[in-house]
Amino acid sequence: MIYFDNAATTQKPRCVIDSISRFYKLTNSNVHRGSHTLSNRATNEFEAARSEAASIINAPHSEEIIWTRGATEAVNLIAQSYADSILHQDDTVLVSVMEHHANIVPWQQIVQKKGASIVVIPLTQSGELDLVAYQQLLTQHRPKIVTITHVSNALGVINPVEKITKMAKSIGATVVIDGAQAIAHELVDVQSIGCDFYFFSGHKCYGPTGIGVLWGRKALLEQMPPWQCGGEMIERVSFSGTTFNRLPFKFEAGTPPIADAIALSEALKYIKNLDREAVAAHEKALRELAVQHCQNIEGISLLAIVPSNVGILSFTVEGVHNQDLASLLDQSGIAVRSGHHCTMPLMDYLGCDGTVRASFALYNTEAEVARFAEVLKSCVLTLKDNGHTHTDEVKTILPYCETQELQTLVEKLSAAPNWQARFDLLLNTGKLLPTLPMNYKVDEYRVAGCESTVWLIAEQQPDLSWMFAIDSDAKLMRGIIYLILSAVQHQTSEAIQALQTDKLLRSCGLTSFLSPSRTNGIQSIINQVKHLTT
Repeated sequence: MIYFDNAATTQKPRCVIDSISRFYKLTNSNVHRGSHTLSNRATNEFEAARSEAASIINAPHSEEIIWTRGATEAVNLIAQSYADSILHQDDTVLVSVMEHHANIVPWQQIVQKKGASIVVIPLTQSGELDLVAYQQLLTQHRPKIVTITHVSNALGVINPVEKITKMAKSIGATVVIDGAQAIAHELVDVQSIGCDFYFFSGHKCYGPTGIGVLWGRKALLEQMPPWQCGGEMIERVSFSGTTFNRLPFKFEAGTPPIADAIALSEALKYIKNLDREAVAAHEKALRELAVQHCQNIEGISLLAIVPSNVGILSFTVEGVHNQDLASLLDQSGIAVRSGHHCTMPLMDYLGCDGTVRASFALYNTEAEVARFAEVLKSCVLTLKDNGHTHTDEVKTILPYCETQELQTLVEKLSAAPNWQARFDLLLNTGKLLPTLPMNYKVDEYRVAGCESTVWLIAEQQPDLSWMFAIDSDAKLMRGIIYLILSAVQHQTSEAIQALQTDKLLRSCGLTSFLSPSRTNGIQSIINQVKHLTT
């Protein structure tokens, strides 16, 4: 296995795994309020972990570190507590177009509530944040809050956060920085940056899932109202009223993620003990090598290759869907990410539905990059050779597909010796699917919930059976659509409603090979078929 999906989550060093096991075997207890040895020991380790988190980003005080479930919860806490208390009608929040959904949607919700607005910072042609446009937006809108990613999760571009913060502070804005993609690669010093809030998740920096870190300036945190309420975050409770605990506890309601915090501390120690500059240089060199190997592949477009980058290569290939490419790479033991990477606005801005993303970490090698490029070239040739014709697109008549018997197709798929054989069979089967005319490839017929684009039209026949015309921009999905059509074409509403997605996929031996996003897309198609035929 070659693992190039490190921007989604990193693999864990043994010290992190052992830490979780050790805690539950030797120290398991709740923290802060116990009156016994185990509780005292757990509390000491838990609070030492907080100090370690403060140290990794050079926070002035450990009580400024708030444990969260991840980066997403951290930004929601800022939006729902801090922003809710300072935003007013017609105020502005400034965000960049390259933000992860987690640093967009919470702000959308709070500005809608407060009658404020979001203004978007664009990129330059090379993929960098447009600092000229940024300055103009600061001057024009004088935002209350500027929230920006330190490193783009989709492109890997490193933003000049110190300069961005200084510019924002010149007009009095509060600065929030999403450090989820930076913490494993860059040296972070919140005092040097000058921001007001900085947050990151544990699992992207070799720590466990389900835990994150929010740092905020003590003065701001003390002014902010609690967000979630319950045990630990209170000082005194009575039916006449409640007073809240001091920092950091007033933002940590309930039993905290004790074992995860201690394990994250081990991950942060692991990082600190490395030669950080050498690791960063290694990851960037791997990306440069990948660029050199891949840039001459026919039809490939490498995105944002000029700006400073932590080690992420995002690309598209003309005529090849990103999900098809990722699926085929996976069959050669290469794990990459495909799709919109939770950055739909950025994908729209770049004019693509999604990309393939290879992201590198300290344990990846030059040999792995060379193998990746070799397999990628072969996959592109395979998928281009399996293209379907587009002769029907000039027509306007709706093309229905007369499919093979479902049982025949199921038997062929289940008899295939491996996933590669099933993949090839689905690609070839997809060629049998007529292409929808362009006048049907509109939002009215688009199926929601699919990362690839799928269009679906249903029409009931005089005998009360149903006929369907379906198409997709992804070749593998076209093959799966043909399978679905074999199960529903010419069927009655009653028979269609009885179709079970899991049973259909299991019967073909596909369940264990399809990604969760692909399986969700299949379920969305079948749900829409059922909806249209009720």
